[in-house]
Amino acid sequence: MLNLLGVENNSISSIILMVVLVVLLVAYIIFGMRSRKKNQEKAMKMLNDLKAGDKVVTNAGIYGEIVSIKETNMGKVVTIKTGDDETKKISYMTINASVILGIDEKKDLILDKDGNVIDDEESKEELKKEILKEEAKTESKNNEEKSETVSEPEEENEIINKIKKKSSKK
Repeated sequence: MLNLLGVENNSISSIILMVVLVVLLVAYIIFGMRSRKKNQEKAMKMLNDLKAGDKVVTNAGIYGEIVSIKETNMGKVVTIKTGDDETKKISYMTINASVILGIDEKKDLILDKDGNVIDDEESKEELKKEILKEEAKTESKNNEEKSETVSEPEEENEIINKIKKKSSKK
């Protein structure tokens, strides 16, 4: 079937489809490049702002604290301290700064009795109050047990004294 211009509808729709696909491909490439550039700038800013004492995580998932930073012809070289100060198991690693993924911002999670993560401050305060109440109860129970054990020797001493008095009278 021919239209007024003498071109079939199928070829026009094919051309329009090709143009739309090319425009989408170009847009995808441009937005991908912008996103990648933005991420690279953010990573460079983070690497330039590193200083001794920062806690970092590497691409390999190693957590550590920066001890020193040196500038070399191969870029920044960072020495990080890993391990646990409490157990005295500490090691040092010298790595290229480019393998640092970011600053370590991990926080301990607070879980309720059911194992659910508590995010809001009110729930955290309520949980702290409950823990303090439980600690007070266990402490009072421990004090009662101590007082009972203290009174038992006193009673034994009184009995021993009575026996001694009876035996001394004889």
